Amino acid sequence: MKNTDCNKDEGIITTIDGNKISLHVTPKSECSGCSAAFLCEKSGKTGKDFTITQNNAEDFTVGEKVSILTPQNKVLKAIGLAFFYPTLLVILFCVVEYHFFALDEGLTALICLAILCIYFIVLYINRHKPLFNFSIFIEKIV
Repeated sequence: MKNTDCNKDEGIITTIDGNKISLHVTPKSECSGCSAAFLCEKSGKTGKDFTITQNNAEDFTVGEKVSILTPQNKVLKAIGLAFFYPTLLVILFCVVEYHFFALDEGLTALICLAILCIYFIVLYINRHKPLFNFSIFIEKIV
């Protein structure tokens, strides 16, 4: 895994159970000066805990600091699924509605909300499909 094409965070291993490693991501110091820090999960005061599956889990120890690597293409895919595609759906519906149906604005807003609900329900139902395989890797900090 090349570090140049990955988003990199630091974390501490809290538990190891077989090939499952629980991590605590420490908030970055540069997050404190960011004007959008309140929108970001990474900038929380206590950090974030999560569990990953790592094939070489026996190489790590509890309490060890590690680098958490997320491939850039996976990050962009996640942003697209969570923000870009639903926004595009709403905009397309509004354009189609405006040009062809001329519905009431309130009804248009309700239909847009319904479209978003359906979109996110479909994502949730298909969350175990290969499309949603977001790989996260860890490596020791040297």
